[in-house]
Amino acid sequence: MTYYLRHYFDPDMNHLALKPKESDGESDVYNLGYVQNVIKDQVVAEIVPFEQAGPNPDERFILKEPVFPLGPNTHLDPENSRYLKSDINGYVFYLDGKITVKHVLNVRSDVSFQTGNIFFVGDMAVHGSVRAGFQAQANAVRVMGMVEGGRVRSRGDMLVEAGARGSAGGKGRLIAGGRIVCPFVEKLEVRAGDAIVIDKYCLYSTLYVGTNLVVKGSLYGSTVNAYGSVYVGAQLGNKAAVPTKIYLGYSPQTIRELEKLDAYIANVSQRVTHLSAIAGHLPPETPNGQRLQRARNERQALLERRDELWSHLYVDEERMQNCRLIVPGIVYPGVEVSIGKAYMLVERQFENVCFRLSQEDIIVVPNTAAGV
Repeated sequence: MTYYLRHYFDPDMNHLALKPKESDGESDVYNLGYVQNVIKDQVVAEIVPFEQAGPNPDERFILKEPVFPLGPNTHLDPENSRYLKSDINGYVFYLDGKITVKHVLNVRSDVSFQTGNIFFVGDMAVHGSVRAGFQAQANAVRVMGMVEGGRVRSRGDMLVEAGARGSAGGKGRLIAGGRIVCPFVEKLEVRAGDAIVIDKYCLYSTLYVGTNLVVKGSLYGSTVNAYGSVYVGAQLGNKAAVPTKIYLGYSPQTIRELEKLDAYIANVSQRVTHLSAIAGHLPPETPNGQRLQRARNERQALLERRDELWSHLYVDEERMQNCRLIVPGIVYPGVEVSIGKAYMLVERQFENVCFRLSQEDIIVVPNTAAGV
């Protein structure tokens, strides 16, 4: 009896010779299909009787015996031996004639027009940089070069070894479910479910930090939303009083959702104002009257959602007493500090100090008298 090896991936895929895919007559140069993702227990191949091979079977995969070219991180389905499955989340390919799955994807180039965007279910190491306009996403991500206007997202931790800088359009992002470590951040949005550690400086950026932020050098021109504490080693703010804002104690995810809600509410409110001018005098059963009522209902629902989020923020105020802004270096006038509802505008220069709550006010104490 003759058999056929049916693949649920492209056995001839070559990541070094990718071509843009056509869609509606246009080439998509940003999504080239760099990697063939599989998840644990996903079927990657099947052996069927040759009669079921379909039209134009590939001669290379005609088998005399129903035996898989079984490689690392694959296994036969214990309930149906005609299926070959993946042991892990990773990418599938042929290695030395064996169907193989690997968990770590090494991208030995920049993420650019050569690779297109890369979305991977395992861990990824980019041996180059992530260029402007391109995206890389994986479980844990290590970028050995820079992030230069690109977007990098990880479900776990992220390490960017050479630094991260946004593009002229301000589209750069670093987003991690875990911790982010990076030597410098400039003109970027950075979001982490855990801590952010920046070795040198953070300039003109927006940060959402799930726990604590450490900037060993300078931080100015930026807005920081941190659930825990912030440490800035050398300099907070600058002599030119470039706006620098530190918000402590509130969930950064909730703050970000509130910011998005406020923008959406403003948009819907403009629609209500426009429709009121057109249909405010018309009966509600007219088409424009119905649109106006729908817009009013939508705005009311958004306002109620915003109130709900704010109520959760107030519950979080119990943790405010443990929040600290610690600066062994210089704090320049013009820096704004908020811990919960308390607010302070720094009006004179400080050095080696800690900002914390006392009752309902922010106080400044010598750093030697306060721990992180």
